[in-house]
Amino acid sequence: MNIVRLCGWGVATAISFSLSTAVVEANDEAEGVSDVLSTVASRPNIVFILADDLGYTDIASYGGEVSTPALSALAEQGVRFTNYHTAANCAPARAMLLTGVDSHAAGVSNIPELLAPEQRTQPQYQGELGDNVVTVATLLEGNGYHTYMAGKWHLGSSPEKRPSRRGFERTLALMDSGADNWEQRPYIPLYDRANWFADGERFTLPDDFYSSRFLVDKTIEFIESNREDGKPFFAYLPFQAVHMPVQAPQAYIDKYQGVYDAGWDALRHQRRLAAVQLGIVPPDTAMVDMSTTDDWNALDEQRQRYESKRMAVYAGMIEAMDFHIGRLVTYLKSQGQYGNTIFIFTSDNGSEASGAADQMAFAQSIGPRQLGYHSDYDRLGLKGSFNTIGPSFASASASPLSHYKFYAGEGGMRVPLIIAGEPVRQPGELNRAFAWATDITPTILALSGTALPGERYAGRPVLPLMGRDLTPLLRGRGRASLRRGRCRRI
Repeated sequence: MNIVRLCGWGVATAISFSLSTAVVEANDEAEGVSDVLSTVASRPNIVFILADDLGYTDIASYGGEVSTPALSALAEQGVRFTNYHTAANCAPARAMLLTGVDSHAAGVSNIPELLAPEQRTQPQYQGELGDNVVTVATLLEGNGYHTYMAGKWHLGSSPEKRPSRRGFERTLALMDSGADNWEQRPYIPLYDRANWFADGERFTLPDDFYSSRFLVDKTIEFIESNREDGKPFFAYLPFQAVHMPVQAPQAYIDKYQGVYDAGWDALRHQRRLAAVQLGIVPPDTAMVDMSTTDDWNALDEQRQRYESKRMAVYAGMIEAMDFHIGRLVTYLKSQGQYGNTIFIFTSDNGSEASGAADQMAFAQSIGPRQLGYHSDYDRLGLKGSFNTIGPSFASASASPLSHYKFYAGEGGMRVPLIIAGEPVRQPGELNRAFAWATDITPTILALSGTALPGERYAGRPVLPLMGRDLTPLLRGRGRASLRRGRCRRI
C-alpha cells in the first residue's frame, strides 16, 4: 500500500510509505557526534557515490543478479538501509542530498527542463540551487576538507551556480540532465551540446572517454594532487550510470547476453525472491502488475531477443560502474587511506521508464536518429547507439516495488543506501528505519565533526537543515517511531 503525504516547512514533499514506515528519531543527547568521532583516529575521508536512475534491486546486495562485488563488499562492511527514500527525479534529489534542505525550499522543485514558464516566477521553481542554502561541500571546505566532484551536477549552469562556486575545490561536472557515455554529444535535442565544465570552465572530453572510467580517473587524480598535505577529503562521485542513453563496453554486455531471455515478469519475480532471501523485504511482500508492463509472451522471437539485449546493456553498465568503484577502493587501499574513509552509496531516484516500449518503432526512433544515433541490435550499447530499458524492464529493475522514476510511488523513490566505514558497529546490518534524502548532509557533517550552519552564512540568511543525522543508527543506537502524516507514535 502506498501512502503519499505532504509535509514539512509549508512546502510539498511527497514521501511514500509501504513495507516499513519507521523513521529516524535521532537522539538529541550528547552521545551523537562526539561518540562517532571518538572511534575515528583522525577526521575521516568521505566518498559519496551517487548512481543515476538505479532501481531498488539492481545491485547484488539488494537482490539483483548483476555482479557488483565492490558494492557488495561495502554492504558487508557497512549498513544497508532498506527503507531509504529520495525524490522521484534527479535534480530535486541532488538538491536535498547536498544541502539537507527540502528541494522546494532550496529552489529545485523539479528538473529545470520540465518547469513551466508560470512556475519559474516562483523562487521555489528555479531548477537550480538557491542562495538560501549551503552545500555540504561548502561546510566541509570551511572545516579544512579538500572537496572534489566528478560527474553530473544538474543544479544550475550559470557561473555562480556551478559546483566550483558551491563549495567544490576541484570539479569535472556535467551541467545537463544527462549525456552520451562515449563522447561529448547531447542525448536529447534540448541541448545543442553536452555541457561539461572543469573547475568552472568549459571542458572538452578526451577521445577515449567512457563516463564511469573517466569520472573515477578524475576522482583519483584530484585526491592524489593533495594526498601528502594530510588534510581529509570529501569526494562526490555522481555517475552517469545508468541514466539514458544506456551504454556499456562490449565485454560487460557480453556477460549478460541471454540472461534476460525469460523476460521482465520472470526477472521481477526472481528479484523479489532474492530480496526476501536477503532480508531486504519481508516474505509476505506482494507485487502489483504495472499497467505499463507488456506481455512478454505476446512478443515475437526477434522482439524478445532485442528486449533481452537492451537489459543486458543495462546490466553491463551497472557492472562497469561497480568495477570502477572497485578501482577507487583499490587506490585508497594502496595509499593507506581506505581504513580512514567512509563510503556512502545511493541513487538519485528509482529506475527510468521513459524510454520507448518498442525502441525500434519508427516513431520512437526519430528523435535519436535526428541526433545521429542508431539502435541496431549488434551495436546496441556501443559508441553511437541509443538505448533505454523501457517501462517493462524498469518495473523489474524496481522489483518488488511499484512505479519508477517521475512517480511518487515506492519504485520511483525507494532506492539502495549503503554507508560503510569505521563508525559502523554491526557490519552487514540491515536497517529498516525510514530515512530520507535530506538525512545525508547532516550525517556527513556529523561524521566529519563539522558544525551545522547557523541562521546566516557568508553574510546572508540561510535555511536550517531539515534532515536527521543517521550516525546513531550506524552505531546501533537511536529510536524508531511510526509516523503517519504529522502524527508520530514512539
